Amino acid sequence: MLLDVSRAYASLLSCVLLALLVLTAWTDEIVLVCAAVLLVQVLVAAAPGAADERGRIVRGPRLAPALVAGVVSTLVAARPDVLAGADGQRASQITFVQSGVLVGVLPAVAAAVFVALVAQMLRSDGRPRLVLSTGLAVSLAVVAALGSGWVSAVRATGGPDVVTVVACAAGLALLVWNLPGDRVVVAGAAVLAGAVAGALVPLLLDDLLTPWFGLVVGPVAAVVAVLGQVLGRGWSRGRLHAAEGWGFPAAAAVALVGPVAHLAGQLATAPFA
Repeated sequence: MLLDVSRAYASLLSCVLLALLVLTAWTDEIVLVCAAVLLVQVLVAAAPGAADERGRIVRGPRLAPALVAGVVSTLVAARPDVLAGADGQRASQITFVQSGVLVGVLPAVAAAVFVALVAQMLRSDGRPRLVLSTGLAVSLAVVAALGSGWVSAVRATGGPDVVTVVACAAGLALLVWNLPGDRVVVAGAAVLAGAVAGALVPLLLDDLLTPWFGLVVGPVAAVVAVLGQVLGRGWSRGRLHAAEGWGFPAAAAVALVGPVAHLAGQLATAPFA
């Protein structure tokens, strides 16, 4: 079985995006991290139109809702205090927002739904398959919003170390996923590679994380990264243009690993970490 070129390109682009996230995480500049995450979210928002059960492209608004979801979720992840109420108000007294929380997804998706509905109202093509196109737009916005998990991971305790472990596990798994052969066997090898990378990377970093932490986080990051690419390729099936055939699958894999990075940041302070 020959190497799938589009899968290889998607994996390589994912590795480039993951490397960019790691580099920006170690700069201690949250603005640079947000810029890297926004780049991933723009690639998600630029996804091609999905095909229906008959193979026909479902046309509808996609770019604007996904971009709005990405910007809102990233902004809230970087500055979660924006959700707190004004001084002296009850909201400010009962709302406690700590660094590293993934609280921006819900308001981001809500904003995306509003933008998608407005965009549908402005369509002049008769709005065919309205419900389906709206659902696809919101689904794409959710994927973009989940990418903000990388920002919350950086803001957590030991953020750069956590991002490095998760990114290396996901990246190595995606590279192994390119190997020809039975997909089930290769998937198992990819998960194993993620576990190995997760266990070895902490040994190269400081004493904050342990190999046990990587053994827990690495396989999860590997599974989600591979599934993200599979889902992205399924969405983009039949597309040959670089921005459509493998650009979106690469970005989707990185974005969907965002929540894993966020959870890993929360686990970094656990006793076994």
